[in-house]
Amino acid sequence: MIEEREMENAAAGTPNTKAHVLVIVVTGLCAVTCGVTFLLALFRQFGLVEVAASLSAWVEVFFLSSSIGDLLEDKPEPNRKRFLSALGLAAAIVLYFLAMRIASSH
Repeated sequence: MIEEREMENAAAGTPNTKAHVLVIVVTGLCAVTCGVTFLLALFRQFGLVEVAASLSAWVEVFFLSSSIGDLLEDKPEPNRKRFLSALGLAAAIVLYFLAMRIASSH
């Protein structure tokens, strides 16, 4: 009986490595997306998009390093709020670039 509780407590504290790796990969892709958006905005000379994309790329790299830190610190689950913020920020930058591109073509 006591051994079962100890095993349950040990299992509850173990990190979910697959979830951490998935969050790290997706956050890395978000950082790359922001970097590519910065380069595309640079070539098309969209000044505000360049600034927004470069700042968001910096924030994405911060999110990436924090996610790696969560894995190294053996946290049981990745930070969901940070993960969703990374996805939302990358999506917002891409949509901003697309909106500026559509607006400049008219």
